[in-house]
Amino acid sequence: MTTRRVVNIDDILDRVRFRGLPLLVMICAVAVLILDGFDIQIIGFSAPALAQEFGIARKALGPVLAAALLGMAVGAFVGGLAGDRWGRRPTLIASTAVVGAATLAAATAASIESLMFWRLITGIGLGGTLPNATALMAEFAPLRWRSQAISATIVGVPVGGMVGAAIAAEIVPTQGWRLLFVIGAALPLLLAAILHFILPESARFLATRAGRHNELAVLLGRIVPGRSYSGAESFVLSAPAGIESGGLRTLFSRRLVRDTIAAWLVFGTNVFAVYAFFNWIPVVLTSVGLDIATAVRASLVFNLAGVIGAVANAWIIARFGSRWPLGLMAALAAAALFYLSQLPLGGVDPAGLLPALMAGVAVAGLAINAVQIGMYAVSAHIYPTACRSSGVGWALGVGRLGGILSSFGGALLLAQGGSQGFFGGIAVVMLLACASLLIIRNHLPAAMRPPGPTSGSTIRGQD
Repeated sequence: MTTRRVVNIDDILDRVRFRGLPLLVMICAVAVLILDGFDIQIIGFSAPALAQEFGIARKALGPVLAAALLGMAVGAFVGGLAGDRWGRRPTLIASTAVVGAATLAAATAASIESLMFWRLITGIGLGGTLPNATALMAEFAPLRWRSQAISATIVGVPVGGMVGAAIAAEIVPTQGWRLLFVIGAALPLLLAAILHFILPESARFLATRAGRHNELAVLLGRIVPGRSYSGAESFVLSAPAGIESGGLRTLFSRRLVRDTIAAWLVFGTNVFAVYAFFNWIPVVLTSVGLDIATAVRASLVFNLAGVIGAVANAWIIARFGSRWPLGLMAALAAAALFYLSQLPLGGVDPAGLLPALMAGVAVAGLAINAVQIGMYAVSAHIYPTACRSSGVGWALGVGRLGGILSSFGGALLLAQGGSQGFFGGIAVVMLLACASLLIIRNHLPAAMRPPGPTSGSTIRGQD
């Protein structure tokens, strides 16, 4: 009787150096999410011009803003399940292509109803990219770099928003919103074609598919140069205790139910704050007398500060764990929003308050985005390989419900309380996010390091 060599995939991938194929995967994921950030916020950049062209009140844009978020919720639910069933790679590529095709169709919209439909389809694509990009990065990055790698990947979203804001500030006032949509369509379509040729599947996912072990053997040979695998080995993962299978039911197992519910609460409240800014800040600021270019540049400040906050917070989390850094960031966001709510922007000279306004927006952007991006790393840490895409996808899907509420809630807060009511309402929401963060049990630990050798494994990766 021949004994098959046991190869523990986790033992290998947690110890490889962060270069070669893992680095290529990160570059691909970052590129996807930069373009996602552009397309997620493109409707917010265009909102004042859209209201003018279609002859509608700004508050009537709520359903248009909500359409993409509803699509993102559906896309996150379906895309997460698809990633766990058919693979992270094909789901990510298909989702990116859907984003490009639907955005191109939206550029030709002749009515608000048509635009709303294509934004719904765009949102489905956007929703599918995020959980699968997160899962790919979590499953390729070595353990000691995982939280930083995931954060650096997801920071592509505010980077894309920052780039989009800069482009929109130049294009929309002179060329109109349709050209911006064409640019936002062409880039994802081109990237999807490139990813088809260079993006690998997750080795951890392949280990769960007995029929794809030959493909896994080739991939491991690329990840660990000098090692040879035939595909006849017994490939195993270090499954956590109490997790025997994947699927949606696993998210509510005894081990995971508390963290699943708490993570959903954090994403729901924080995404409300994120998308309130993404979709409404240009409208809020133009409503108090600032010009559209200045209002769009406030979105750029929000995103730029978010990039800085997310990257800095990732390093803090790697050293001290995620519980208190994320909790403090949520509290800081609430304080910055309360400060903004006290600014008399409805006065005779709102431009005179511009430095104070931009400072408050920057602090809010830094803290809100730090929480949002840090939670991707936390959610990827909570769930094992068998249900990682589903776990992250459902957390993001529930979060999108918060985004949908922000599309209507932002309009309500603005209508009822002006800029003060808008910022004050979001401050309360961020206090709820802070409380929910502290409920999560399985936070990222401090100073993560690779585990010791796995019992029964005959293969070792590189240190």
